[in-house]
Order: sequence, then C-alpha cells, then structure tokens
Amino acid sequence: MSSHEYEVGLHKYDLDTPALLVDLAAVERNIRTMADLCRAAGISLRPHAKIYKATAVFAWMQLRAGAIGLTVSKLSEAETLAAAGIRDILIANQVVGSRKVQRLVNLAAYTDVIVAVDSYENIQMLSEMAQARAVQIGVLVEVNIGNDRCGVEPFGPARRMVKTILSTPGLRFRGIMGYDGHLAFVENKVEQEQRSVQAYEILVAVKNDLIESGIPVEIVSGGGSATYKSACSVHGLTELQAGTYIFNDTTYRDNGLSEFECALSVLATVVSRPDRPGAEDLAILDVGRKSISLAYGFPEVKHPRGEVFSMPQEHSRLRIQPDSPPPKIGDKVELWVKDANGTVILFDQIYAMRGDVVEAVWDLHGRGKVT
Repeated sequence: MSSHEYEVGLHKYDLDTPALLVDLAAVERNIRTMADLCRAAGISLRPHAKIYKATAVFAWMQLRAGAIGLTVSKLSEAETLAAAGIRDILIANQVVGSRKVQRLVNLAAYTDVIVAVDSYENIQMLSEMAQARAVQIGVLVEVNIGNDRCGVEPFGPARRMVKTILSTPGLRFRGIMGYDGHLAFVENKVEQEQRSVQAYEILVAVKNDLIESGIPVEIVSGGGSATYKSACSVHGLTELQAGTYIFNDTTYRDNGLSEFECALSVLATVVSRPDRPGAEDLAILDVGRKSISLAYGFPEVKHPRGEVFSMPQEHSRLRIQPDSPPPKIGDKVELWVKDANGTVILFDQIYAMRGDVVEAVWDLHGRGKVT
C-alpha cells in the first residue's frame, strides 16, 4: 500500500510541505488543445516526456488523446516508459558508450525504440551490438538546423551519413530530426517565427534532397512548445516533439505560450513571522531552491498576494502586499512554477489536484534517472 494513499481526498492546505501540485483539469485541457492543434495542422504529435520525467500516467493521457508515441531525452526515461507498456519511443539524443548501447539493444528487443545519431563511431557501435543481440534499431539522423549543439550538417554530410546507415546491418533508417531550441525565448515574436520557419525549411530541404537521391524518408521530426506553431506551418514536417505545454510554466507563458494554462505550483508553509523593526511585512516559507528551480528567477505567488524576493536553500522570504491579510504561522502559500522542467526533478511525488482536493498521488518514476 502506498504511504500516500491516506492523502487522497485531502484539501491541499492539509498537505505536508513543500509539495508539488498539478492542476488536473488544466493538464487535460492543455493535452486536448495541443492534440486538436496538431490534427488541424495535419501533423502527428510525439510529445516530449522529459517534462514529467517519463511518469507513465501523463504519457498515457497524451496517447489516449491521439499522440503517436513519446519522445524522451534519456535512455532511462525510455526504459521507464517501456516498463509501463509504452512501445513507440524516440530517444531524441545520442546514446553513446558500450553500457548504454547494451541497454538500448535490450530495449529494442521489446519496443519500437528509435534513437538519434550524428556520428559514424556511434553508428558502428550500435550496429555491432544490435547484431550481437539479433535486433534492429530504428535511427533518425539528427541535423543541425541552427541550434549548434548536436547534429550533422545539412545536405551532403547528412546524405552521406544516411547512405552509411542504409548499408549498415542492425540499423533501420527511419528519418531525420532537428531542433530550434536556440529560438525558444526570442523576444520579438515575428523574428522568432521567421527564424523557426527557416530552420525547419532546412530540415525539410534535407528530406527532399534524400528523396531526390532515391532514399525514402518516413519521419521528419522536430519542434518544441515555444515554436510549435511555426514548426507545424512548415509543410513536410511529419511530427512534433513539444513537451512543456502539458504543464506550461510562467516563463513560457510570459514568452507567448498563453494558449496553454500553467498547471504546476509548489505549496509552502509560513514557518516564521520575524518580530523586529522593518519586518512587519515579512513571512518566511519552508520552500527554497532545493524545492523549486530558480533558473529563470523567483517564482510568482499564486496565493496570497505577495512577492518572493529571496530564496536560499530551504527558505523563502515573502514580502506581503499591504492590502493582503497578514499570514499566520502555519498558513499555506502557493507559488507558481517558473521552470517546470527544473522543478519537477526535485520531487519524488506529484499531487494530482481536482480543484483544491487531492485526487491522486503519483510517483515520478523517472526522477533521478539521469543515464
């Protein structure tokens, strides 16, 4: 029996803190919104599961809404989804090193896993170990479309790599992928859209170059939450990898992702009201940077009215608004999550809320799985 079963049915203010909360109604609406948008655009959705660390309940919610499969960053996340019965998984990263490749070929024995490649050394090891295990691994050639991280260069270099894969036993060429992550937070939205379209037009041009060389291309994969509209507008992209939209956060919201609701918050408790001159509007909370990511700055206060202006490791300093009732010791304060990816990984469980009541408590099974 789960040690958290007794919390189902509790009001959120009765929970121990810090606690990570997710608004289920908002998540359900976000999933439907993205699924409908992709259907209208004629593009398949393969959402990225790194945002919820491969917690299968969220993955199944997306699959039931029409997603064709899932995307992950880590081999361990793929293994976590596979253990929950999910078969169609794209690892949108290179899996390198003999121990990891051994795990990958084992995974390929009972799933339809696909992995990104961008080097001949990696291709050779994948081939050797796939043959030894008598499996076939699906691969996408990652193409650099401007993010300047991983990826082979477009056209000639990409074409040569694909031809190598086609003649390499144990591997099955499935297509190509690219990512415009360098454009996620471009402030000028017209510029962002133009540059994103240009990036994905490069990816589609690589696909057309391969087809003209007599090579069929099944998958052209890319896109993220920040630029999903521009990605979907490029004819020839076959699937979208967006992930953050399911939870959204205030950073993405403030950068234009307003059609998706912010669904994540962290609940804290007032543990001190300092009694000294100048501290009349100060409350100390039991949540610090070990429980909420500060990658993009201090979190906004959802309730009550106030402003977090300092956050050491285990505490926060909250300045209370003059028109807000002063909180007492033991009162709860709810903070919006400003960095969903960076905050989810700090918790072992997430409280699934229906309104203000706990509907379920879910273990974040991929939490801590970094290989």
